[in-house]
Amino acid sequence: MSTAAMSLRKNQNIVKNKIKFQTGPVSASLMLIGLVILLGLMYLNQVTKTSTFNYKISNLENKQGELQTTKDNLSIDAARLQSIAEAKKAAQTAQLSAVKTVSYATAR
Repeated sequence: MSTAAMSLRKNQNIVKNKIKFQTGPVSASLMLIGLVILLGLMYLNQVTKTSTFNYKISNLENKQGELQTTKDNLSIDAARLQSIAEAKKAAQTAQLSAVKTVSYATAR
């Protein structure tokens, strides 16, 4: 090796020192409090999302119930109107005559 390369190598640190991470009781308690606050905020976020979805679901279920009631009422009206039309058609096809006198039977 040349002397220039040797002089560059001479100034390099060959030993790498590991950085030791030390915490005292105050910093450890502050980190613990921060962690608890972070986890609490994450929990509140999840609870809020769940309640929002439940609120939307209950609104949709109420709307579905109202629409089902409306459908049932409309089907009843349709059946009633069809029965009136069928009765009129049956009266015309049977060619019934009007009743002139009515007599009632009496029980003894």
